[in-house]
Amino acid sequence: MKIQESETKRSNNTVIKGLYALGGTWAAVFVPVVMIIIGLIIPFGDAQIRSYILKLVSSEPGKIFLLLMICLPIWCALQQILTILHQFNIHPKREKLLTFGLALAWTIHAIFILFVRT
Repeated sequence: MKIQESETKRSNNTVIKGLYALGGTWAAVFVPVVMIIIGLIIPFGDAQIRSYILKLVSSEPGKIFLLLMICLPIWCALQQILTILHQFNIHPKREKLLTFGLALAWTIHAIFILFVRT
């Protein structure tokens, strides 16, 4: 009986750890690029560049990129916060429900804002 319980925990844990690793990699690769675009290109570019960026972001691939840009680092950050709390011997009640539920709520909210609401 214990073997079956540990197997189900591993399968659920694998998805969460995968989102954590993917979020960290995504943030490391794409956040500097987005920061350069937001910090340098948009303020110092001309109107044509700004309109091109807005058209790109309002397309479906642009919305998917924004969704990944919002959601994946959130999954990584909340897992890191949980790890830091454990290092300081702080174990909140319902910690996994709190962290993963919060990340899932932010993900659903981002999906609603980007795709459902027009």
